[in-house]
This record gives sequence, C-alpha cells and structure tokens, in this order.
Amino acid sequence: MEPSVSVIIPCYCCSDTISRSVDSIAKQTLIPAEVILVNDGSKDGTWEILQHLQDKYKKNWIKIINLTSNSGPSVARNVGWDLATQDYIAFLDADNAWHPEKISFQYGWMCANPLVLGSGHAPPISNSNKYPLDTELLNREFQACALTRSQILMYNPFETSSIMLKRNINYRFDSVQRYCEDYFLWMKICLDGQSFFLLDIQLTYVYKQPKSLSTNLLRMRIGDIHNFWKLWKSKKIKFNAMILLTSHSLFKFIVLLISPKLHAKFKYLLAYYYYRS
Repeated sequence: MEPSVSVIIPCYCCSDTISRSVDSIAKQTLIPAEVILVNDGSKDGTWEILQHLQDKYKKNWIKIINLTSNSGPSVARNVGWDLATQDYIAFLDADNAWHPEKISFQYGWMCANPLVLGSGHAPPISNSNKYPLDTELLNREFQACALTRSQILMYNPFETSSIMLKRNINYRFDSVQRYCEDYFLWMKICLDGQSFFLLDIQLTYVYKQPKSLSTNLLRMRIGDIHNFWKLWKSKKIKFNAMILLTSHSLFKFIVLLISPKLHAKFKYLLAYYYYRS
C-alpha cells in the first residue's frame, strides 16, 4: 500500500542535514506517495543538494521548489501545502528524522479515524548526530488523547515534525510570523472545535543544535505572547484569558532562564497532565 501522504520539508541552509531527513522518509515501512522540498532562499548550496536528491530517488517522488528569497518556514510550508496532491500532509524539519514506522503508525491511525482533522505524536527523542538510528520495531499499542481547548492554550505538546493533517482543510500557517507560527495554527484548529489528537508514541528524532534554540529564546517567547494577542483580537479567547496566558508564558521563560532543569521538570509535569487528563 502506498500511503496517500505528501511530506513537506522547508529547507533553509540545510545542506548538511537534508539528506538524512529524506533518507529517513525513504526508509519508512510504508513510503509516502510524494516528498516536497521547498528551498527557502538558501545561500549554502542547499539547492544543489535538493537537485541531487531528486536525481537519487524517483523524480516523480521528490518535488523541489526554489524560493528566490528567504521568507520563513510558514511561507515554505504553505507553498508545499498548496502543491501537495495527497489526502494527508506530514511535516518534517530539515534537521530532524523519523522512526521507520512513523507513517505506518500515524497514517494507519488517521485512516481508522476519518473524522479527525489532525494528529501529532509524543515529545521527540533527542539525539546526537548519530545516523543511521538504532531503531526497533515498536509495540503497536498506544493511547490517543483528544486535545481540549484549555490544554492547547496552556502548552504546545507538538514538535512540527510530528504533525499529520488532512490536506483539504481551510487552514494555513501565518505567512508573516516566523516564531511559534506552528503553535498558532494548532491553537486555531483546536479553538475552532476541530478534532486534534495527541498520540502517545515517539516517532521523531531531533538533531537541532543547542545554539539554534538559545539564540532565539526571546524571539520565540515574543512569538508565543503574540499568538495569544492575535487569538484575543480575533475573539477566540477573552481578554482575561489572554492576560493569564501571557503571564503563564512569561513565567515559563523566567523559569527557563533561572534553571533549565526546573523548566524541563515543569514541561514534564505539563506533559504528564496531558496523558492523564
């Protein structure tokens, strides 16, 4: 069976990592129907690598799009989304990789639950630059938790590389926003009353370098707060909720600055709340 899934990868200056990401797709136990690589104005030879990957694999399997200027991951993902042809779309970041059974598990679950608009899976497995991965076949039993309004507002449980959505939906990433734009989309979907599920299984490997996060902490926090302001302006949340959520976001940021270990424990408690609620 060829899963009706389009994989979308925004590519910006990722010449050192994109081959690993695509290789993890090619090694799926169920290989998705198409892969869309969107070069977002890279200046490091990424475009040449994407052309090589298209030649290495079937040309009708990999599609490559070249954006002449860097517009951010939202624009790149939206461009790929608009070009996708399959029933479902799955996102993968250019510096991450998937467990070989990612598509098998998630696509199978989505097909068995056709009323669900989207799903993501449990927090990713952090890894060094080791590849190939030491992966084992997974136990097929896992829990699926429907996200509530309050849960999604308090905490983003998803790495973007874990998300699978129905393609033909009237949602897109905010093309202007560059930080926490993915979280804003998940919140909009849930606040509109759409079915969005968290699958309690780890299927993504994250290889992001520490400095890529630390240098953007403040911008990410500003993006997080801006999300709540936009939700209030669009009347999806009330003013007092916006103030409470902004305070909560600032509190998490302060805890992170003071003690990363305490922040990690705080995130663990929030995750525990998800899986037990």
